[in-house]
Amino acid sequence: MTQTPAHPTLQNWIALGILTVLWGSAFAFIGYTVDFLPPMALIFVRLSLAAMILLGWAIFRGRRMPPLTDKRWLWFTGLGFFGNTLPFFLIAWGQLSLDSALTGILVATMPLATLGLAHVFVPGERMNAQKLIGFLVGFGGVIVLMGPSALQGIFDSSFIAQIAVVGAAVCYGINAVMARMLPETSPSVSGAGMLITAALLALPFGLWELTQVQDVPPMAWLSVIWLALAPTAIASVMLMQIARTAGPGFLAIVNYLTPVAAVITGFIIGESIGWTALLALAIILAGVWIARKR
Repeated sequence: MTQTPAHPTLQNWIALGILTVLWGSAFAFIGYTVDFLPPMALIFVRLSLAAMILLGWAIFRGRRMPPLTDKRWLWFTGLGFFGNTLPFFLIAWGQLSLDSALTGILVATMPLATLGLAHVFVPGERMNAQKLIGFLVGFGGVIVLMGPSALQGIFDSSFIAQIAVVGAAVCYGINAVMARMLPETSPSVSGAGMLITAALLALPFGLWELTQVQDVPPMAWLSVIWLALAPTAIASVMLMQIARTAGPGFLAIVNYLTPVAAVITGFIIGESIGWTALLALAIILAGVWIARKR
């Protein structure tokens, strides 16, 4: 196992900054693309391209994919479903009604979902008083963010879209817990296997939706290619590298930075972001900080 350095290097900080920008800006690209491509068509193309890129990367590094009889493919299927196919769909569908900044804020609840799930499924990850307080504070931020829509009625389209995005954050939490329980596997192999199975799961609906679309502008296809290349494939490789060289504690900083990057991107592309959303973001991040503070 690679020894984790006591202090992250400048290279680690640069990589973390790039990762933050890639993930934080992805919501803006998704929001643009779903105006031309249905959600399942979008994620099928995105996952297929990313899977080919990561498979090529694994082969380039001299890694071999396990045989289909290997039980790890069951793990890859679960990781692909909860880490890619389902949350990608929920986010893309949610962004038919939501701005990219609001989506990024809602996805910031992922560490809180991970906390609750780890309490149930991961030995040694029991929730203590401090973690519970952090969880409740973060949940309070979600209530602040979603409260007005909830008061207008649970069938309001914006409220349902927000629930979908929170569901995506829960999926990422499930994925994080499953990744801890994955049998010993090279990160490049597990990443490629996860994306391969995710693309296969998206295949039936994705292909059907692709046959229904027409007059998709070239910029929309370029946006899909960017989503596959940068926030999915390249970000996955950088994620593995940062986790190995600087440790998961340092990598957790991205949970605070990504929603901020999403909000900044929203401002840049002209989205209207109210003070309620910014207050909710501050409360959610405070909850995550309290829960993770040693």
